[in-house]
Amino acid sequence: MSHSPLKFFFALFAIIASLIFIDRYFFDRKLNNFGTVAIQRPASYLFSIIESAGFFFRGLAGLKNAITENENLRKENLNLLSRLADYEDLKSENEFLRKTLDISPRSDNNIIYAGIYQFQLGLGGYDVLLNKGTDDGVAEGDVVITEEGILVGRIENAYTKFSRVLVVSDADFSATARVLESNTAGIARGALERGMYFDLIIQSDLIKEGDVVVSSGLDLLPPALVIGTVSHVETKDTDIFKKVKIKPAMGEIRIGRVLIIQN
Repeated sequence: MSHSPLKFFFALFAIIASLIFIDRYFFDRKLNNFGTVAIQRPASYLFSIIESAGFFFRGLAGLKNAITENENLRKENLNLLSRLADYEDLKSENEFLRKTLDISPRSDNNIIYAGIYQFQLGLGGYDVLLNKGTDDGVAEGDVVITEEGILVGRIENAYTKFSRVLVVSDADFSATARVLESNTAGIARGALERGMYFDLIIQSDLIKEGDVVVSSGLDLLPPALVIGTVSHVETKDTDIFKKVKIKPAMGEIRIGRVLIIQN
């Protein structure tokens, strides 16, 4: 099997040589001084065959060199792409750390940097996994935020190498919250694809669409974390509380790296 390419080339060379010989011997004839047809000398045919074969093999060598050169260029291009990816990742990480400098002084607790590697909505709620776990100091109840100070959720389960997040939109999530620059306060709770509800807002509380809702700090969450904006307010005189919906701010940004605030 290892000699099959060599046999192929020899067979191809023999075919080409035969065709050249037949063409020259039977069709490349000329008239002599007596008006008869004279066949050229066999030596000239042999020289032509050798010259054609040389041209053929030089072409094969050139093709091999071109293939090798293209392969080297492909490897070099992949190497440059890898270096570019490293540069962009380092640039992104530096930008992330720069933004977190404004958040760290607001919290007296330790902060752990982590990355989200899974974020999807299932039948039982959101399944969000981080690449940091108990080996890194992560514990259940720790708070997860973005570098902008947006509340993502809290650690629901912490394992050795990773952890699971209960996000603000999950039905099991709730937090004490207030309207920014207002005395209106209540409890923000998750409602899956419907976003969040803002409960315990009485009819006399001042609240409108577009108001920003932040954590109040009256529970285990740090204060002043952005939860979202009011997206709907429904008022009925017969009801004690208003029906208020919140659009989570988490869904308006691209999340990759996060901060874990240890409790």
